[in-house]
Amino acid sequence: MKASALVRGIVDLILTIVFVLVAVSGIALYLAPSGKVAELLGWTFLGVTRATWEAVHTYLGFIMIGLVAIHLILGFNSMIVMLKSAFKKSRVKTIAGLL
Repeated sequence: MKASALVRGIVDLILTIVFVLVAVSGIALYLAPSGKVAELLGWTFLGVTRATWEAVHTYLGFIMIGLVAIHLILGFNSMIVMLKSAFKKSRVKTIAGLL
């Protein structure tokens, strides 16, 4: 699929932002005590409760899956061209042929 550099750039930018947010929410959940303990203590990370971090992490994870799929679809032809070029220049093809 042909896509302009602008479309690819926008998808990559949004994917990067979502990745950072998923990483932050993952760190928050890693640091959080278990659900009941977090509720009893009134635990928050950056002012957000554990339950909210869980929801944010889940929804952003689904968004990220979609964005990665779009990213791969937009760059599939480029990826194939680069892989073909890499195998032409490498010894892997020669070694595999000898086996």
